Parts: sequence; structure tokens; C-alpha cells
Amino acid sequence: MKKIVDGKAYNTETATCLVTVDVMGHQRDEKGTTIWAPKQTQAGRASLYETRGGAYFIVFDYDPKRFSGELSIRGRFHHGFTTEPGLYPLTRKQALAWAEDEGFEADKIETMFGKIAEAGEQTGAMLLRLPKTLKLAVEKAAAKAGQSASAYVIRCLERCTGDDGDRKVVQLVK
Repeated sequence: MKKIVDGKAYNTETATCLVTVDVMGHQRDEKGTTIWAPKQTQAGRASLYETRGGAYFIVFDYDPKRFSGELSIRGRFHHGFTTEPGLYPLTRKQALAWAEDEGFEADKIETMFGKIAEAGEQTGAMLLRLPKTLKLAVEKAAAKAGQSASAYVIRCLERCTGDDGDRKVVQLVK
């Protein structure tokens, strides 16, 4: 599935699927009335993706006839609530909130998003001087990924140092 949202392309074929979960729903009778049974049935799937540029999106794929209710990230989903299957862009914060709300273990979340700072952990400051052209390139790439320049650089540094889960350390050779 490929969709253009706010001038940016989101494509399940080129993005990495981080996780897929079942979407639960209630059955409906032939008139479309919801049968409120105590046991929910699987209505479809929700898959969280990360693009090559580090942006996130979620794909809700389910049968509306078998689903009754609203899909959300418990009030943190930027589209509010949806009852429609489809592709929806998310910020990193929204994607992380969705993973938390789904009840994933800490190790699974850190595999998907990189090391998460411990509560109360202080951030360290680093002054980094860049050539103007590189600074502009970083800002452009960050904007394209829907992230701040700082968040984008942090994600790049995590990838380079291997501090974001199972990615390998990158060594630069002269």
C-alpha cells in the first residue's frame, strides 16, 4: 500500500514493518446490528511501520463488518479516532505511545525504537559544529522524516553506535 499524505509518501513495500497486532471486534448480524458478545473476534490487523527516513505510520486493515468501535492511540493518535481502515502517519512519540498502549514488553519497544531513557535520566549536551551545507542537509532530512533536527541526529547517532537495539555498529573507513 502506498499513500501520499501532506506531500510525503508512505509505502509498505519500502518501509520496515515493526510489529503487527490483531484488531479485535464484535460480530454483527445480517442487519448490521452489533452482537455484543463477551468474547471478541479478530476483525483484522494493525501494523506499525518505519520508513527508510525514520518516519512512522500505522496501517489499519480490517473488515468493517466485523469491527465495531473506534481505533485510536488512547487519545494520542493525531487523527483522533478512526473507524476507517487505512494508512495513518504518526510522529515517533505517537508511535511509541501506541506501542506502550498495546502493552508490549520494554525489550520489544526498545527493539523497535532504540534505547529509551530511564526515568529521571539527565540528558547530556554536546556542541557539534557542522559545515553550513551539512546542517541544511540534516534539517531537510529531519523535516522529511517528520522529526526535529535534534531527534533526527540522535536517531542517526544511535544507529552509528549500535545503541538502538540489534543494529550493527558502523565503522567509517578512510
